[in-house]
Amino acid sequence: MASGRVAWWVGPVNGLMMPAARRGQRRPESSFRALQARAARRTGLPEPADPQFLADLRVLHASFLAVPELSFMGLAGILAELGRHLRNRLRVRELLRANPQITSAPVPRPVFVVGLPRTGTTVLHALLASAPGHRAPLLWELLDPCPQPGPGGSDRRVRDAERLAWLAHRAAPSLRVIHPLDADAPEECVFALPHHLAYCTRARIPGYQDWYTSRDATGDYAYLRQQLQILQWQQPPQRWILKSPFHLWHLDALLRVFPDAAIVWPHRDVPTALASWCSLAEVTMRLHNRRVDLNQLGRDWAEMWSQAMTRALRTRVGAAQPFLDLPYTQLAGAPLPALETLFSRLGSELTPAARQQITSRARTSPAGRHAHHYSLDRYGLAPEAIRDAFPDS
Repeated sequence: MASGRVAWWVGPVNGLMMPAARRGQRRPESSFRALQARAARRTGLPEPADPQFLADLRVLHASFLAVPELSFMGLAGILAELGRHLRNRLRVRELLRANPQITSAPVPRPVFVVGLPRTGTTVLHALLASAPGHRAPLLWELLDPCPQPGPGGSDRRVRDAERLAWLAHRAAPSLRVIHPLDADAPEECVFALPHHLAYCTRARIPGYQDWYTSRDATGDYAYLRQQLQILQWQQPPQRWILKSPFHLWHLDALLRVFPDAAIVWPHRDVPTALASWCSLAEVTMRLHNRRVDLNQLGRDWAEMWSQAMTRALRTRVGAAQPFLDLPYTQLAGAPLPALETLFSRLGSELTPAARQQITSRARTSPAGRHAHHYSLDRYGLAPEAIRDAFPDS
C-alpha cells in the first residue's frame, strides 16, 4: 500500500463510539466529534482551530458510514484509522508550534516511485532506499511520525506497528505473499496522507472518490512534507525515497509541494498488474465487508486506474521535473544494470556496497516468487478491453 495496505488495524478499537448506521443512537456528526474528543484526551493536547482538515476528514467519515455492507470490524478499524489521523494532526501541529525551525529545513531532491500497483513499486522502493545516502520512511514512522515524550517513546511506536503487521497477517494470511507488512521496513506514503483512494480497497465509496479527484490535494502533500521534516529532524541529512501508486491521481499537487522531486515510473503489462491488484483489493474488501461483488470490484478498479493514468500522463507532459521509466521485466530479472542507469540519471552514486545490497535484496525479493496466483477473468475483465482502456501505458 501500496496501496490500502490494511491500515484499518492501526490503533485500538476498544471504546470507539459506533455511529448511527450500527447503533441507531448517535448521529454521524456526533460520532465524529467523539473521535475528536478521544484524540484530544489521548494526546493531552487541546483541539486547535483546524477547520479545513476536520471538514475534509468528515467527508471520509460520512462516506464510510453510508456503506451498508461494511462489517462491524471493518467499521471499527476505519474509525480507529480516523482517530490515528486526528491524533497525528494534533501532535504534528504542537511539535511544529514548539519547534518552528523544523519546517525551514529543506527536503532536497526526493524521489517518488509511482506507476500502477503491482508493477514492482515495492521492490524498487526498497532497492533505491537501500543505497547509502538514501532513506525511506518506515512503517512505524509513517503511522506515528512525532517523537513521543518519555523513555521508550520510539519503542512504543515500533510495537504498535508490529501489532498492526501481526494482526493484518493473522486476519489475512495471504498478505504475507501478496504484500507483507513489516514495522521496520519501507512503506507507502498513504499511511501519512489523510486522503487517498487506497480507502476504496476497503469499501465502495464513490462519493468520496468523486470528491477526492475533484479537490486540490496541495494541502495533503504539504502535510506529508511536514511529516518528512519531522522524521529527518536532528538526523543526518539523507535523500528521501518515497512511493505509492496512489500519487498518480494528484501528481500535479505533489510536484507543486516538491518542485525538485524526481519521479520513477515502473511499467508492467497492464492486464497482469491489474489482475494482481484486484486480488489484493479482494483480500482487503473481504476483511471490511459482509459481501463483495467481484465483477463490480474489477470494473471499479479498471476505471479508477485508467483515470489515474490519464491524469498522471497529462501532468507528466507539462512537468519540468524528470520522469524516469523502468520496465518490470528488467527489475524482476537482473536489476543491477537497470538500477545503475537509474542511479546515474538520479545523480546518485551506486557504490560497491550499494551494489552488494541490491544484489542481496534482489535474491530474496518477493518479485521473484510465484506463490501469488491471480486471474483477470475472476473479476469479469478481459485483457483486450483492459489494454484498450490503457492505450498509453
